[in-house]
Amino acid sequence: MSEREMTDTETLVQLNIEHLRQGQRMVANLDEHAYLRCDPGVYKSGIGEHVRHILEHYQMFLQGCAGTVIDYDARERDMRISADRKFAIAVIDSIVSNLHKLSASDRDVHVKMSTSHDLDRNTPYSKSTFKRELQYLQAHTIHHFALIAFILRLQGLAPADDFGVAPSTLQYIQATQA
Repeated sequence: MSEREMTDTETLVQLNIEHLRQGQRMVANLDEHAYLRCDPGVYKSGIGEHVRHILEHYQMFLQGCAGTVIDYDARERDMRISADRKFAIAVIDSIVSNLHKLSASDRDVHVKMSTSHDLDRNTPYSKSTFKRELQYLQAHTIHHFALIAFILRLQGLAPADDFGVAPSTLQYIQATQA
């Protein structure tokens, strides 16, 4: 099926999968030291922590797909993802497999995500759709990839030129080089 024949939801799923696979290649090409390294004076969360954060958002999205509520605050914070590259790669494979199983249709959902550091303040639920949440996940992933790219450069490693760069920026670069 060509991209033009895909539904909007299928296209968004495919784009998220492409970014997850890009992250998976990045993780696979790192050694353990680079994946785990933190420099508290410069960056408190290393690459593994950012990967865990990204993947747990996808897990909450997929869990929410079974019902009508996506609760991004219910993340497990599974430290195996941030501490074990091979485990993180396996989690990516699982997420990709589950994304492939999503229905091509869109539907309404309610989303919960903390908006305040105040533990006594209730977090309101927002109305959203699967498609909007897939857009959020893609943007969230690219944002964290940009942070990872910065960390890689601080470690003397070179990320791919398009790693952590917004699609609109890549389109602009492509258009100006044509």
